[in-house]
Formats: sequence, C-alpha cells, structure tokens
Amino acid sequence: MHGNLKPKAKRHDRVRFAGSRARTYGCSRVQMCATSAWLRLHIARGLRTGLFALLAASAVFVMSACAYAPGSHTLAGRARGTAITFNLSQDPHNLNPILAQSDDERQIAHLMFDMLLDVDPQGRLVPALAVRVPTRANGDISPDGRVIIYHLRNDVRWQDGRSLTASDVIFTWRAITDRDNDVASTRGYDLVDLIVAPDPYTVVVRLRRSWAPAVATLFTYGDNPMPILPAHVFANNPDLMHSSFNDHPIGTGPYELVRWERGTRLIFRANKLYFRGPPKARTIVAAILPDTNTTMTMLQTGQLDWSLQSPAQRLALTRAPNLRFIYAPFAGFGGIAFDCRRPPFNDVRLRRAITMAIDRRRLSAAITGAQYPVTDSDLPRFSWAFDPNVRLPAFDPAAADRALDALGWRRGPDGWRARAGRRLALTFVTFPEGDTAVRTAEYVAEMLRARGIDVTIKKVTVAQFYLPASEGGLLLSGRYDMAYVVWRSGVDPDDSDLVTCRGAQNYAGYCNSQVDALESRALTAWDLTTRRLLYRRIQEILAHDVPYAYLYAPLYSFAVQRGLRGFDPTPFSPTWNAYTWHKGS
Repeated sequence: MHGNLKPKAKRHDRVRFAGSRARTYGCSRVQMCATSAWLRLHIARGLRTGLFALLAASAVFVMSACAYAPGSHTLAGRARGTAITFNLSQDPHNLNPILAQSDDERQIAHLMFDMLLDVDPQGRLVPALAVRVPTRANGDISPDGRVIIYHLRNDVRWQDGRSLTASDVIFTWRAITDRDNDVASTRGYDLVDLIVAPDPYTVVVRLRRSWAPAVATLFTYGDNPMPILPAHVFANNPDLMHSSFNDHPIGTGPYELVRWERGTRLIFRANKLYFRGPPKARTIVAAILPDTNTTMTMLQTGQLDWSLQSPAQRLALTRAPNLRFIYAPFAGFGGIAFDCRRPPFNDVRLRRAITMAIDRRRLSAAITGAQYPVTDSDLPRFSWAFDPNVRLPAFDPAAADRALDALGWRRGPDGWRARAGRRLALTFVTFPEGDTAVRTAEYVAEMLRARGIDVTIKKVTVAQFYLPASEGGLLLSGRYDMAYVVWRSGVDPDDSDLVTCRGAQNYAGYCNSQVDALESRALTAWDLTTRRLLYRRIQEILAHDVPYAYLYAPLYSFAVQRGLRGFDPTPFSPTWNAYTWHKGS
C-alpha cells in the first residue's frame, strides 16, 4: 500500500523545485486485491453511513482496480461524416494535457482527453467522466466541506482498450502535484490531504481545509484544465516529463491522434470506444497556421471549418457568404492595471480621476465593434457572483479635470499638467502581439493627453509581461504606471489571486485588508447566498478603489462555415463537444 498519499512541497505557479525523481505512480493490481475483506467491508459501510467521519478518524488506504478489461483498440468500419479542419497559431510543445502551456494545446487536449467535470456553454459545471457534480445536496460533499466524493462512469475505456478507474484519477493528482513536472498551476491540488479509492469507480478527496472553489477546480478547468491521465501507461516509466506519451498520447476522448506532422498539422480519427458513442465526424485536422492572413483566406475558400477571430478580423469577414459567427463569453476581463505600489497611482483619487477621463464605451465601439462590451467587474457576466449594479467611476471629462486640479495637477501654459514643477507623465505598457491591446493603449493615451496628461506607450512582449517578479516579469515587479492586462478566471468566482495583498497574480500591487478578509471568508463559505453577498461587497470596494479600470468583457468570435453543425463553444473551450461536430446542409 502507499499509506498516506500527500502532496510533496507546496508549489507556486510556474516555479520548479529541485528534488529526487518522484516515486512510481499509481497502485498495483495486487495492492487492492490483497486488501482484506474486513477493510473493504468497513470502507463500503463508511460510504453508506459515515465515510466523512471514517476519514477524519482513521488512516485511509488507497486502492486501485483489481483488473483492467482485456482487449486492444481497433478502428474497423466507417465513422459518420467527413473531415473537419480548424487552425492552431503554433505547433504544440507536447501533447500531454497536464503540461499544456497554451490555449491551442488545451484545445487539442480536449479532443483526446476528458475531465471529471466539464462546463457547458452557459458556464455551468456538468458531468463528464464523473456521473454527477458533487454537491452537499446529493451527499457528495461533507458538511464541513473538506471531503468530496466523485462517482465515476463504469463504461469508459482508454483508447488502447483498458478501463478507466479510480486509480487513474489518483495517478493524475500525483502527477499534477509532483514538483518535477512542469505543470502550469497546482492551485487547489496542493490542498488535497488524502485521496482514496474505496472501489474502482469511486474517488474520495479530503482537503486540508475547507475550500469553496474545490469542486469547480479539481479535475476540471480551475486555473488550468486538468484531464485524467492513464495510470497504466506510466506503470513502468513514471518520468512524465520525458515520456513518449507526450508525443503519442492515449486518452479517453472522442478523437485519437493518427499523425503529428510537426509544424504543419495534427490528424485525429474518431474513437469508436468513446463512452458517449462514436463521434459524428470521422476525421479532425488541426492545421498549424501562424499567419492570420492565411487563416482568413482559408476560411473564405472553405479550407477551414472554424477559426477564432479577433474583432478586427471578424469585421473584415462579415460579408463572406459562406461564413457565420458564433460567440462565447470570455471568463474574465481586459482592462488597465494601475501600479498601486508607488506614486502616482498609490493615490486612489488619481486612479479614479484617470478612470473618469477614459471613455470606455468609445473604446468598445471603435476598437471591437462592440464585440467586447464594457464591464465594471473582474467577474464574467455568466458568473453567479457577478453584480450588475456595481459601477466604476463613469466617463466624465469635466469631473476628471476638477479631480486632477484638486490633487494639484494643474495645466501649465504648455497645456500639460504638473505639480511642484513636475509634469504628470505616465508610461502605458502594452504587448504588441494583441491588436486590441495596442489600439486600446493608443486610444487611452489620446484621451488622457486631452486632459493634459503626457502619456508614453511602451510595448513589451507577452512573455515578458506575465513572468514572475523573480524572472523579471514587468507586471509583478511593478515596472510600469499603467498596463493593459487580460485576466481569466476559472468556473468559480474566486479572484483572490488578482486582488489580495499576496495574490500570485496581483498585477496592480493592490493591498486592502478589508478585501483580504472578505476574500478569505468567501473561500471558506460553502453557502451560495453567503458567497454571493461577499463577492458583491468585494466588487463594490474594487469599483471604488479602482486598482484595475475594467474595460471589456470580451466575447470570443468564431468564424464558422455555414455547413458545420454541432459547434457550440463554451467560455472555456471550443472543442469540448467535438464528438457532435458534423457537416450537413
């Protein structure tokens, strides 16, 4: 037996630790089969009459399935439909889903793999490999919120014919928390104290402390999607980072990889063993197309069936007769971060004055064609915690002028504002890779110059933008005055990383003890009404303090061939239901 399955050291996002190679993942077949009948009886009884107390009071053993179903995967016969092609902006660095580093890699991962829980187009959790979403009402969450039970489907097979069992979930958790693996984020997984498999199709997770976002984080999207990995593939070679699996993955998803033509395309075929039934399209092709002009041409000629498009690209394609546009909300915002760590933006009055000088509706209309509506919150509108009544300071140039004057920043004969002989000169940092980011900086600079503020635009690559402070990341090291930022949340409204004093993604360097206290309560309260009230108050404070001037609640726009059916993107994935895609009249 493994004994207690606990994480190693807590790891912060994107920080590697040195250390010895992790022990072999998973439990052997013998380990569960050797478990005494007495222990099985007591665990089964605990599931029925008080597993929560059992876990709290005694040591728990982890078991894997006694046997896998025999057989090998074959693809005889014809699947329905014809090939469907979409594009990626760059070649994947590998195909292991928990090592994914980009949205492109997560999109193709969803073709090949599944999570315990998925999210529908309305942003709601729905079952995937689990038969239901754990709640207190259905008894799958303990009264104190520390224990969560997942009931797995018993009809899921890996693409090599093996059955998916609880041991695969346990293996995946260990792979995520292994400090030797380059996983983007372990947030939530590092709170797991014990993880057990009372039978092959039940997984019980115990947290070190109550954490309300757990169900919306573990083995679903969270900070980063974490699909389930096949434990048996790594039984003899636990080195996840250097496994051939990363180039030739085996998943449970609707499509399996046929061929990866590096730098050109990836070809997938329908998985006849898929638990939801054979996918409707026989073949899916992901073409590597880094050039947006090429992408637009291939859409117009019908060589691509769908593609994510920027607002400017969408406007250029609106008259293409063969295309229609499908939209999905972005789970986050685009906006301006003010550096609250130092002058001049450590003064909330100046942050509010600058916000009043920015015409956010004009930005939405002129830059995005209103595809990115104005927002006043860091939470997406589909979130149950979003408060539509919260408002940032409204656009009011006259009020902005009065506020700036009151702060001593008065116009001089040259038209520029200055105080004590020092001009109000600001650096607005943005990243050149984003058309919306660059144009937003240009428009905002123009608006602020009209108020007598000298604004210089500086362009820094996205990679340099979001790095940790220890690696010279511009945002987290506070080397800017204003910066265009894009932040994406998970399914849960937890925004503590963004707005608490020690938040890992606190780009603004904002610190308010009241917000910290409210966030702490929101993370431990399981009652939805209580959490909604807490997040309402947090949104009100943030709207007053304006560490971020929220600009946009973006909508993803997908250009789709009129003959493509079943394409229904969610806020988190356009490929979540690829098994339904097909071509029709």
